[in-house]
Amino acid sequence: MPASGHAYALLSTADVGLIHNSALEILERMGIQIQNRHLLQLLAERGAQVDYDTERVTFSKAFVERFIADAPKYDWEHPVCRVHGSAGVYEGLYHDPESGNLVPWTEERMALYFALARSLPRVSGASMLGSRVAVPGPLEPLYERYYCWKYGASDSGTILIDEICPYLLELYEITAAERGQPLSEVFHGAVYLVPALKLGRHEAYQVAFFRERGLEVGIGNSMLTLGATAPVTLAGAVTLNVAEQLALGILNWAFYDRMALHLGCSLAPMDMRTTIRPFGRPEMPIASLMTAQIARAYGVSFSGHAGLSDAKLPSVEAGAQKALSALPTLLAGGSLWMDVGLLGVDEVCSPIQMVLDDEFMAALTRFTQEIAVDETTIGLETILEAGPGGQYLDRMHTARHFREEVWAPTLWSQEMTRSWMAGGQRLDVDKARDVVLQVQSQLVYEPVVSDLTESFENAILQLIEKARMDLVV
Repeated sequence: MPASGHAYALLSTADVGLIHNSALEILERMGIQIQNRHLLQLLAERGAQVDYDTERVTFSKAFVERFIADAPKYDWEHPVCRVHGSAGVYEGLYHDPESGNLVPWTEERMALYFALARSLPRVSGASMLGSRVAVPGPLEPLYERYYCWKYGASDSGTILIDEICPYLLELYEITAAERGQPLSEVFHGAVYLVPALKLGRHEAYQVAFFRERGLEVGIGNSMLTLGATAPVTLAGAVTLNVAEQLALGILNWAFYDRMALHLGCSLAPMDMRTTIRPFGRPEMPIASLMTAQIARAYGVSFSGHAGLSDAKLPSVEAGAQKALSALPTLLAGGSLWMDVGLLGVDEVCSPIQMVLDDEFMAALTRFTQEIAVDETTIGLETILEAGPGGQYLDRMHTARHFREEVWAPTLWSQEMTRSWMAGGQRLDVDKARDVVLQVQSQLVYEPVVSDLTESFENAILQLIEKARMDLVV
């Protein structure tokens, strides 16, 4: 069995029952606000209680209990354990590997960041939310897709404003024709519950607009903040989050006939002195451990936001904070997904940190590997042959097993102090910077080859120009 994916009994059976029953009370007495009549009607058809005047939907306890019982179950006895990550690019600054400064994004920096993500063995690629190159606000959803497709990243499905919907639809119709795929397979759209348990008027309109055309828009959770958008207590925040996760599962079932339930957790406290929402505090992994235990009780899958930091540059703070949330989440949940390269509460994208995170994921992967316990791995005869005070360096048992049993780093220190001093006193950050600069030099001689054909790119740019004429004042 692997070291990850085991039950962590932070809560008592009574605690789990109380959180569950309180979440059901929230959905029965308060419910979720959906500011769109068509979506409200869909929920009413599924048996929910709908108040059209307040745009409020509530669900009886029996309704939610039945939904949990009917949802497909995750095999917690045999979890699929793995560590994976991708390089997310969000609103913020770029950590220049040469100067060390935090600077604005450019297309060249974007191309390097995406290329670096593709080059690292444990990073599955990159994605971008909005356009980090300055463009008119209404056009960000179009530019997001254009730059991601041009430089080999995944878009985040941003919609933002109602008026962009027809242009996004046309963009994906062009894309479907170019790729020879059905429209539903190439479309990607996403909205989020910004306040807790409320699908606002614009987000609801966007869901309804594309749903009426046979397209599914993902609905993400609100990333609750203890003391701000959720109770300041861990028990209260976890309860509200469970209620919201249950509501999201029901919405996906009602809108898209997709029966699934997954408990995600991205709870963080508000810093009462500065009002920031820090990622590097211990409350985040504790909330994940609590939610993972609820997921086990429901028999459904779990994921927790982890491997994040508030530090503005690669540092001891960054490493400690990333480990603080990553290790408990991996051990309790069995798997871990990291947004690599991120610092400064997601406001800094550092290519150096991306390389460091790739190394960290390699070490974490060791926890997901099967630990074989049998006569061969115990090596009883080897132990007896070595005898009291014996050594194992020259044993065949060591030669046969050391590569699979002992993880070997590439950036972390592999020498004692005097050898390190004689070798230039290079730190992991220095080695990571070398990796980045090597990829950067390769891009100079081997520019990124766009996935866009010339005709496809021209069609996208023409559509963007049409949207500019209509939407940008």
